Amino acid sequence: MMFSNLLIPGLIAVGLFLVSIICTCVILRLAPLLGLVKSPTSRCSHVMPTPRGGGVAFVVSSLIAFSMLYFSGSISGTVIPVILTGGTLIAALGFWDDLCNVPVRYRLSAQAAIIAASVYALTPLPALEFWGWKLDASLITWGIATVALIWWLNLFNFMDGIDGLAGGEAACLLIAASLLIFLKTAAFETTEQTLMVLLTVSLLGFMTFNWPPAKIFMGDAGSTYLGFTVGILAVSTLNSGLLNLWVWLILPAVFWVDATFTLLRRMIRRDCWYQAHQCHAYQRLSRFLEASQHGSRARHRAHRKVSVGTLCINVGWLFPLSVVACYWPAWGLLTVAAAWTPLVLLAVGCGAGKPGNIELRQQKHTKNVEFQEGIPLEI
Repeated sequence: MMFSNLLIPGLIAVGLFLVSIICTCVILRLAPLLGLVKSPTSRCSHVMPTPRGGGVAFVVSSLIAFSMLYFSGSISGTVIPVILTGGTLIAALGFWDDLCNVPVRYRLSAQAAIIAASVYALTPLPALEFWGWKLDASLITWGIATVALIWWLNLFNFMDGIDGLAGGEAACLLIAASLLIFLKTAAFETTEQTLMVLLTVSLLGFMTFNWPPAKIFMGDAGSTYLGFTVGILAVSTLNSGLLNLWVWLILPAVFWVDATFTLLRRMIRRDCWYQAHQCHAYQRLSRFLEASQHGSRARHRAHRKVSVGTLCINVGWLFPLSVVACYWPAWGLLTVAAAWTPLVLLAVGCGAGKPGNIELRQQKHTKNVEFQEGIPLEI
């Protein structure tokens, strides 16, 4: 076992949690001085100026924890220096973008270079198998993994649009993956599990300030770091055989489906796909819930409902299906289809990728009546 008793890991977890909280408080104080206060715009889901860049708290705290355990010899593996190096570069690039809005072509080019080098460091990658068909060309699998992680990293950035959603999703995903490894190995002694738990604890420290109503946003520094680190951990578990590809298509299916469906719809409509918008299913749903409520805290309640609803989908629907895919990989493709189908229907129902809001039926009916009676409508 990595630790001889529960006292040491417990102290590490508490210390890491407190460090993350302290770092978040420091960033809250420094944000106005650094120009990291985000003012609301027509494409934002908040109405008050709010500090951003808070993700630096869990970036710094988790990287310190990874480094201490790695250099002390408590954990080992190629995945650790990959995350330490690549994660630091990705977070630094994201923080730079938080400060001065790096042009998308430079940002994507830098992300692609970092991810390509990181994935290459983890080669050889396992062969891709689909019902008897096998792809074992290392260069092709490296290219596929690189493109997938570039999209996954930016997907996480796109989905960080309301209070608590991205952080809650990442924490739930990491805990679920760690539990699946435990169910498969009947032990808690892998490097990947340790890194997942440490990152979750540091993330929870930040989430005490990011849960609705959020006092601070994680910013690109945090969202891109999460996307990168979770992606690299996924590749590492594929290499070691701890988890399979189907599991990583099922567990974060809410994000996969919403972001991909929205992007494709915007590209078909020839919108500027990389520009900030409010067309994601979760954004449209949160605005619908906000419009259906009253009071000054309606937006916070709407954000909370969407974030909690996402966690419920993860726990009640996606995790059981990921267990099936983990134990019976031959049925993996069908399990992915079963996991994604209702989410695609939900995205369609919420109008993911469409401009505008979801209109309440009651409001729509009232407008029609007023129009028929010749009453002018207030805009």
